Amino acid sequence: MPQRDSEPEQLRAPDAAEQARLPFPRFALFRRLYRWLNLTLIHQGLWPLLIVVVGAPTGRPTTLPIEWWLARLAGPALAALLAGVYLAQRPAGLAPELRSVSPLVESRGQQLRQQAALLLPGLAVMLALARLVVGPAEPVAKVMLFGIADVAAFQLIHFGVVARSWPDPDEGAAAAVGLFGVSWGLRELFLRVADPAGGSGALAFFGGLAVGLAFGALSWVLRRWPGGFWPAAAAQVILVYLIAGFV
Repeated sequence: MPQRDSEPEQLRAPDAAEQARLPFPRFALFRRLYRWLNLTLIHQGLWPLLIVVVGAPTGRPTTLPIEWWLARLAGPALAALLAGVYLAQRPAGLAPELRSVSPLVESRGQQLRQQAALLLPGLAVMLALARLVVGPAEPVAKVMLFGIADVAAFQLIHFGVVARSWPDPDEGAAAAVGLFGVSWGLRELFLRVADPAGGSGALAFFGGLAVGLAFGALSWVLRRWPGGFWPAAAAQVILVYLIAGFV
């Protein structure tokens, strides 16, 4: 007699190799990358588009008239807002990022962790106030406000939307760091192409990619310890806008 515990072929669940050949994982990957690309084009592509289409002036945010500065601010601010709306919706099927930590380990490091978590945001606030006191106030305010919007977009898109799109936290972190670098490279490429006096687009992209990967990796480290959004965002604001932005 045939074995009753044998499953019919059409009801048998596909194994791992068969699942890898199904279109659904590829479709899921496409959706993740498409979501990232939409947000990144708003973040990085709106200002270069204005340069090409309507002749917006090139240059650093501090040199722009207020109306053009607001137009440049619109890209990262809108991208950060859309990423925040997406994260507030908490997509179904994806659990929030959690870590299993031993209570003993957590109790030993809690005080140091809290102090470290406050250190970088506190340093960012002190440097910003010092910059404003030294002045001139308007260019400093332009740099800081643009920097806050830009960093918020980078952090929310990559370590929020992208990282949450991957069911596996390690894969999500790797994707966040990698796409962080690609986004930075695309910004340098778009600005170089939009600038009539620009040079090599390939050099701009790969230079931006290297810088972006470094900041993505730094953000990942700071999000693990001391942990959270604020230390990672504060470090990026300090290094890019409160130090390099005034060099």
